[in-house]
Formats: sequence, C-alpha cells, structure tokens
Amino acid sequence: MEKIGIFGGAFNPIHYGHLFIAAESLNVFQLKKIIFVPTGNHAFKKEDLLDKYTRFRLVKEATKTVNYFTVDDFEIKRESTSYFIYTLKHIIDLHPDSEIFSILGEDAFLNFHEWKAPEEILSKTHLIIAKRFEGNFTRTKEYIKKYFSRFEKKLSFLDHPLYPLSSTLIRKRIKNGKSISFLVPETIEKEIVKNGYYK
Repeated sequence: MEKIGIFGGAFNPIHYGHLFIAAESLNVFQLKKIIFVPTGNHAFKKEDLLDKYTRFRLVKEATKTVNYFTVDDFEIKRESTSYFIYTLKHIIDLHPDSEIFSILGEDAFLNFHEWKAPEEILSKTHLIIAKRFEGNFTRTKEYIKKYFSRFEKKLSFLDHPLYPLSSTLIRKRIKNGKSISFLVPETIEKEIVKNGYYK
C-alpha cells in the first residue's frame, strides 16, 4: 500500500520551512508524494491572512518544480468554513487504496482537541507532528497523554533543524522592512515585494 502525505495550512506565506518539512516527511516516512492543501476559509482567526486565491497561487508557484509535490484546491473552492475532516475525506476518496499521513506543526497540534472531529481524523490518518518548539516534544507528549493517549500509535514526531522559521516571522520581517531573501523561494519573494503583501 502506497503512503501519501497531506500538508494543510494557511501558508501565509509559504516558505522554505514548509518545503523542507514536506521533503523531510516524504523521506523519513517513505511517502510517495505530498499533497499541499492551502486553507480556504479558516476556522480559526488568522492575523494578516492573504486571500485564499493568492495563497493558493503562491503555493502552486513554490512547488511547481518538484514532481513529488502536488497542490489541491479543495478548500479554496469551498464557500463554507474549512475543516480538515472534510479535506481528509476528500483525499481518501481520491486515493482509497493509500495510507494517509497528515503533516501538522507542533504549535497547531496543541489545539487539535478543538478541531472538528479530532478522533475521527485520527481514525483515518497518521499524524506527523513537525517540531516547532525547544526541547524534545515535551509539551506535545504531555498534551497527547491528556487528550489522545489511545491514539499514540497514530502519532509520529518529525525533528528537523528549521523549526524556528515561521510565516509569522516572515510577516514580521516584512513589516519591519527586513529582507526575506533565502527564507522563501525567489519567485515568492518577488511577488510579495511587488504587491506589497504584509506591509
């Protein structure tokens, strides 16, 4: 059975941290491909969120040269609020014979109990939790014991060297007039600067 990764998120904006985590997940967990799914109408309030069509276009641009990365517009086309359980079911319908691995940042996972149908999600997919904090996933392991101990076998940790890099950091640098070169792909940087995004 082939393994497929889903990488959902606002990607506001997409950056090299996202791309590295996707590639690292693919290698570590022996996935065939990663499907990026940019959030459409976000369920949780997000600061300085670019419109969904712009974010989708930037993700397409950032991933277009990598043959094991694809981008799905399921959430972009939806008019209602984006909930991951619906996205997951959509991907499962497209790949009924595949084992699904969903990539999630450690910070986002610490709110997972507030998501729509978290236990149903865990019954249908493995979660790859990518490092976002200092320490060896200490807070996250405590969180799992509190809320999701019976799903521990479905939860895996991805350590990586780029965990301090975030979209929040990039937006902050833009607002402070600092360069974002080598933090995002060059074509993404050019579009952000040209259009004055996040100023």
